[in-house]
Amino acid sequence: MEKKLNQRRLIQVGGCILLLLAFLALSVFLFFQFRTAALQSVTAASDSFGNYVDSVLDRSNANIRTSAMQMFYTSSIRTLRTSANLSWSERTIGHRDLGNFASSSNFIDHVMVYNQNLDTVFTSESSYGSAPSESFHDQEAAELLLHPERRSYLVPFRRQTETASFYSFLFYEEGTYGFSSMLLDINASWYENQLLGTLSRDRHVIVDAQGQPVIPSAAALDLPPWEVFEASFALSPGSGYVLPDNSPFLSSCWVYHQLGKTGWYYLEAFQLEATAPGLVHIQRVVFILFALLSVVLIVLFVYLLVYILPTFLHISRALTTADLDGRDSTEKFDQLLSRHRAYEENRRFQELRRGIFPPSAQPPIVIIAAEEDVPQRLYDLLLAQPGAMVADSELGVTFVLPACTNKGRNNLLPAIRSAAGAGPVFVSLPCYSGEQLVEAFAALEELARLAFVYPTQRVFCQELLTECSETSGFSPEIVAAMESALKKGQLQEAQAQWLLLLGRIRRDRYQDFSFAIHYVDKMLSGLQAKYGLEAPAAAWESFGSLTALQEAVDSRLIQITEAVAASQQQASESLCGAVWEQIYRLYHDEDCCSQMIAAQLDMNQSYLNRQFRAAAGMSINDAIQHVRIDKVCKLLRESDAPVEQLARQAGHHNIKYFFVLFKKYTGKTPSQFRADLSGGDTPPGPSRTA
Repeated sequence: MEKKLNQRRLIQVGGCILLLLAFLALSVFLFFQFRTAALQSVTAASDSFGNYVDSVLDRSNANIRTSAMQMFYTSSIRTLRTSANLSWSERTIGHRDLGNFASSSNFIDHVMVYNQNLDTVFTSESSYGSAPSESFHDQEAAELLLHPERRSYLVPFRRQTETASFYSFLFYEEGTYGFSSMLLDINASWYENQLLGTLSRDRHVIVDAQGQPVIPSAAALDLPPWEVFEASFALSPGSGYVLPDNSPFLSSCWVYHQLGKTGWYYLEAFQLEATAPGLVHIQRVVFILFALLSVVLIVLFVYLLVYILPTFLHISRALTTADLDGRDSTEKFDQLLSRHRAYEENRRFQELRRGIFPPSAQPPIVIIAAEEDVPQRLYDLLLAQPGAMVADSELGVTFVLPACTNKGRNNLLPAIRSAAGAGPVFVSLPCYSGEQLVEAFAALEELARLAFVYPTQRVFCQELLTECSETSGFSPEIVAAMESALKKGQLQEAQAQWLLLLGRIRRDRYQDFSFAIHYVDKMLSGLQAKYGLEAPAAAWESFGSLTALQEAVDSRLIQITEAVAASQQQASESLCGAVWEQIYRLYHDEDCCSQMIAAQLDMNQSYLNRQFRAAAGMSINDAIQHVRIDKVCKLLRESDAPVEQLARQAGHHNIKYFFVLFKKYTGKTPSQFRADLSGGDTPPGPSRTA
């Protein structure tokens, strides 16, 4: 006997140790979950930061690139950089236009153009004149203009002169007339403000590949060792983040993103507490709660070892001296207690059914019924309530909670929902009289009959019966709205209307609920027949839960919207084909436009243009220009006629605008295009890059 007691004692101590280990494991698990969440937040911030940097760089460089191309191909400047024999007038006009471009721009400080034929550098600087490359006042600029291949095409680089600093861009081309290049010196303050924008200088910096600050040049941020950044660049070259150390408590890091082909890196000091304060706050709260729970568990274990365990051991030893007919003392003791408790609780439960309060029970009383297979958590939770009783009835296992007020019941409901398992569990209102007790038992029986309407609900409160309206929540207008959304292919709107209807009828009586479902089924079957779909043969009553019903309705909604989308796509493609047919028939007409095409098809111009853009990815007028330019390209291959004549054959009567369009679509002038076809020189550098 003593051996069995020792074994039981060891089992109890082992259980305590396992509980402590489980608590420790849970703490470690939650810690790493929070760290993972923090790293995910950093990764999301890195992606967002990269998108921002790319957009800022693209916007800034686009302005510079547009101005560069406009200057480079301006007639006077083109003559200035390509002519082998400049007249005084051409030189003067070119100088003037260079100065005008620089003075009218809010970001260009200087422009320098190199003419290989004359080996001369022309500049917009008023204090310096043009000069041969070897005697030009800015030899660094002259060297760059002579050898632009040493720098990436239109990629910024920082340049320092005796008086100022700039961000320079090289633009060049090589053609039949020889080699020419252009150097733009962009105002450093303007370019830095473009890249940094309104971002704080104490958290953002742009550095070069060696980790030296570029923008702002005097940045004093406390960066980790550059070797740490280089290791991260090797793993993730484009963008990513750098952790300052290996500390398990992540609070800050550096987010980086590479700026295109510049070799620079945009860095941001990422503070988790500033960007994700909720996560940091929750992490702190959880750690505090775990510390408090640890103290509570220690106190409980001490109480168990000092007070409760000795008491049970004393009872066990006393039973070993009794006549037990060879049975285990603990088994005998538990058996006697169970029999007595079951008898007393069954007697008191029957009195409650008749509306009689037991003398030992004080109103109010809450009745809770559950199915036979009660989860252990729920069982333990309810029996832990003061004065709780349990008995078997036709409702299943029934618990009686004396002195449970409405406030106590409301506080207990969340725990019941958490421990209820699959349910269902039925909860009455607090009863203060015998009549209320009888009504409560009748209400629990009614809830048990209605539970099938709420298959996913685990806990049913008596208040549910008062919420069931006498008038059905069904509305034909909702079904009509759902049908209209399906006909338009709007799946989400149809699902929203279905959920709205389901939410309204879930409080209905079964007859009203069933009628609404059959009404929806009839509408869906009609639409499926209209679009050649086969409606399911299963009856609505065959679904065992609202989840299955929801899945079936969703499946049918998806089928119908997909069929509608396919029908709309077919109609759109047919309409798009008709538009292309009219374009190829009428493109040579000078007046051919989207309005004429719409008139030919007897359709609204806005609607037709919208449908064509959705199908072809371009407007009707753009498609006409594409066809015309394509026709001119074919004529240039097949004919030596003048370009203006070929343009008019293709429907272009505004020759100047035609040249602009041709250059826009092909990247070349018609003469360059024809020269390339006949084995001429290689197209200019910018056209190739375009």
